[in-house]
Amino acid sequence: MKDEYFENGYVVRRGLLPADLIAELNQRFADVADGIREPAKNMQVVRNVEVAKGLVTPKTKAHGISKMNFVQADPVLRKYSACVPLLDQVEQLIGRDLISMNSMYLNKPPHVDGRHPLHQDLIYFPFRPADSIVGVWSALEPITRENGCLVMIPGSHKGETHAHDYPDWEHKNHLFLGVKDVDSSGRVHIEMEPGDTVFFHSNIIHGSGFNKTEGLRRAIAIHFANARCEDIWGGHKQTLDKYSPRDDYRLVRGEDPNGYVTHH
Repeated sequence: MKDEYFENGYVVRRGLLPADLIAELNQRFADVADGIREPAKNMQVVRNVEVAKGLVTPKTKAHGISKMNFVQADPVLRKYSACVPLLDQVEQLIGRDLISMNSMYLNKPPHVDGRHPLHQDLIYFPFRPADSIVGVWSALEPITRENGCLVMIPGSHKGETHAHDYPDWEHKNHLFLGVKDVDSSGRVHIEMEPGDTVFFHSNIIHGSGFNKTEGLRRAIAIHFANARCEDIWGGHKQTLDKYSPRDDYRLVRGEDPNGYVTHH
């Protein structure tokens, strides 16, 4: 696994999440989307920009949501970052002392521009080196090219970290930044079944396309950093958003020698 990961910048593990966990995660999303349960403190429910501007009327409340951020605040959704098979794979890649961060439930509804431009996740994180940060993304239902699967550019993690900006699109979701002038001809589409999980390097160029179906495209994602990484921001808030992602840090395995996780 490790050799394939560092050669290509990603590796897929099939059927990693159990069916009962998938059902729990999807039900929690539905309950929050429908207003049956309030979002946990510090959790964000993000509407698609076209819905927020009143340009599209979603057929259900869930169809108006593009994602939920910082979902580790929720006692059900945080079960994802505690999933032992998942953590065992992460430990193989970046070591035993693990901080989880940037937790998201990802929803891609139809009839809106839900594309995520090609980008590198490293720009959002204070930790270095890049080899010690891994993204983990699990399908919660069948994910295909038709409903907007992930695309990866194999080997691109070995290159530079590019400058990012909003793409030249009519409608731009908040913080959906993209790289400039990248050859995407070698991209690979990652089609997945429920429970399949892709582990990807923090510097790999990746993104996702339109949902051209009538259903939702649901997934859950999180990043892990080795707790012994350097914080190049020096503990200061240098985020592109008004919210501090540090509220989402959790120590999920091993030790936290630098004291990055100060609560929970």
